Order: sequence, then structure tokens, then C-alpha cells
Amino acid sequence: MIGDFLFLDDNLCLFCKDEEKEKFSLCKTCLSKLDYVDNEFEILNYKARVLYFYNPFMAHLIGDFKFNRNTSLYKIFGQMIYDYIKEKSMDDFDYILTTPSSKSVLINRGFDHIKLICDYFIDETYMKYLENLKKIKNTKAQHKLSREERAKNLKNSFEFDGDLTGKKVLIFDDIITSSNTMKEIIRTIEKANPKNIEILALASSHKVKK
Repeated sequence: MIGDFLFLDDNLCLFCKDEEKEKFSLCKTCLSKLDYVDNEFEILNYKARVLYFYNPFMAHLIGDFKFNRNTSLYKIFGQMIYDYIKEKSMDDFDYILTTPSSKSVLINRGFDHIKLICDYFIDETYMKYLENLKKIKNTKAQHKLSREERAKNLKNSFEFDGDLTGKKVLIFDDIITSSNTMKEIIRTIEKANPKNIEILALASSHKVKK
């Protein structure tokens, strides 16, 4: 009975801690606040997919994870992404590339939030991490810049050392807004001659039409 009391919270929503979990470790109320869009579009002629609209609730969820260091939320995002990958038969890529942060961001945040999400499910797929992409420039926060400044801010900020001939790469990020980060990563790894590149993001700040 003491053990049951100690682990009483195990069945509660990971985010609100008020109601019992239903799916993705979230309760029915929290799930109802998500806006699932399942959008497909192109970035530099490569297929990109987005699961959710970046509405206020998703912004709060991601913000609590990234900036308040509520690292337990990686389970929510990991479950979402893994279920989507299985549903869309996207587990046949050779590599998954988690968008890298600069050393200063990682030191300040204390963890790699993108990689932590993928750690949840990568062992259940055939994919390996693509390790050799590095962010070599400390860029300014994108959300504080104009559209033109964002593109210039990221120019030549990544470096990749490796050969991707015949390999399929899935690039994963939490949010796609202007797509400038993704474009710069694509231009960088294209030089390594991959067979195919696809992009997957948890959320987008605009509802892209299929």
C-alpha cells in the first residue's frame, strides 16, 4: 500500500499533473489543446512533414521543456514522433540528424533538447544518429530577427565532415518557422552526396497547405 501511494503520480499527465494519462503521457484535457495538422510541404525540393500547429499550448509545452528544463517532457514528444514515424513507415532511413545547437546554447540549457527527444525511440528503429554535423557559428536568436536577417544570421553556420553517398537522411527539429535553419543544414549535407533527405518537425508556426 505504501508503494501504491509513492507511485500514485505515475498515472497522471506529465504536463498538468491533474488528470490521468490517456495518450502520449498527456491527459484528455491537454490532448484537446493540441492542433494536429499532419502537413506535408517542400523545403529546397525535399519533403518536409509537420505533426502539429505551433499554437499557444504547444508553445507552452515546448517552452517548458527547453527553457524551464522540464526534461521529463521528452517522453511526450518522443512518443508523438515515434508513433508518427511508424504510421508513415518512415523508419527506413539510414540516419536521423538532430538539428545541432551551438556550444554556448548547450552549456546554458544544460542538455540537447532535440537529441533527448530522439533518444526516446531511436533504439526501436533502424536509424543511427548522424554525428558529424556541427554548428560552428554562435548565431543570434532567430525569433528576434527580421526575415532577411534570419537568413544572413545562419549563413555558413554549419559544417559536415563525412560521405553520405547512397544514404537516406531524416532531419529532425522541434519547430519550423522560416525554414532558414533547415535550408542551411540541407545545403551543408547536400555536399556529402546523400541519396535522399527528408525533414520532420514536431510543430510549425504556420499552417502549410498540402
